[in-house]
Parts: sequence; structure tokens; C-alpha cells
Amino acid sequence: MKEKIPFYNEKEFHYMMKKTKKGTFSGWYIINPENNSVEFSGSFNRQFKLNKPVIPVNTEYVTRKEFNEYKDSNDQRLTKIENKVDKLEIKVDKLEKKVDKLEVKVDKLVETVNAQGEDLNNFKVEVRGTLQSQGETLQLILQTLQGMSKRLDSVEGRLDSMDGRLDSMETRLDKIDPLK
Repeated sequence: MKEKIPFYNEKEFHYMMKKTKKGTFSGWYIINPENNSVEFSGSFNRQFKLNKPVIPVNTEYVTRKEFNEYKDSNDQRLTKIENKVDKLEIKVDKLEKKVDKLEVKVDKLVETVNAQGEDLNNFKVEVRGTLQSQGETLQLILQTLQGMSKRLDSVEGRLDSMDGRLDSMETRLDKIDPLK
């Protein structure tokens, strides 16, 4: 699709004349938006044809100097970014080394914790064994004390009966031997 654009006012015409410096132009210029090219239609004199003006299209034109400046500034920015990336890579390498060292430390700590866990389990088994043996010993002592308590009860019963016999003997003796 081509679009015909006329020169609408003298200002635009004089602008074109300044660009060409010489020559006259009457007609249209056509912009092809597909490839941003410009075509002319109309009548030109010979001098105008030799000094074709640059007609602005919807895109911007830059000079070689501007382009080089832009390119240099982009190169500088890219260099800064590359330097930052290099520094970050170095930091990442250092952090990876630190992580490796910490992994080794963690592995050692895990081994220590596992060893302590095994020691604790062994200690628990020993304590249980000790408690069981102490419990058995206490049971034996309790049985012995219960046996002694039964014996003491029987001895007490005998003593009570002997006491009763002594009382009865005393009363007999008192009866036999009345007042002396």
C-alpha cells in the first residue's frame, strides 16, 4: 500500500528547497511503509534530480558519527556489564567453595551426631540393664524384708503369748505366796 502525500504548504516546499539548494519540484512524493522507501511522482527540473532531497519517513535517520557514538556507548555499557558479570562469577565461585567447605563440616557434624546417638543408645541400654538389675535387687530386698516382717510378726506373737504366760505365772506366784 502506497500513500500519496502532497506538499500542503509553502513551508514544507521551502524546506525541500533548502535541502536541494537549487531546482524546483511540483508533484507528490510517495511513501512505501513496507520498506520505508520514498518514490517521487511529478515533474522535476534537471538540477533537482541531481540533488535529490532526503525526505523524512516515519523512521529516524542518524549520521555515521551519531551511530558510532551510540555504538561506543553501548560497547562501554556492555563492557561494564561484562565486568560486573565477571565479578559476580568470581563471587559465585567463592560462595561455591564456602558451600563445599560447609558441606564437609555438616557431614562431620552428622557423623558426630550419629556417633553420639549410638553412644546414647548404648548408655540407655546400660541404664536399663542397671535399672533392671537394681530393680531385681530391690525386689529381692523387698522379699527378704517381707520375710523378716513375717518372722518378726511371729516372734511378736510368741512374745505376746510369753508375756501372757508370764502374767499368769506372776498371778499364780502371787496367789501361792501371799504376803510375805
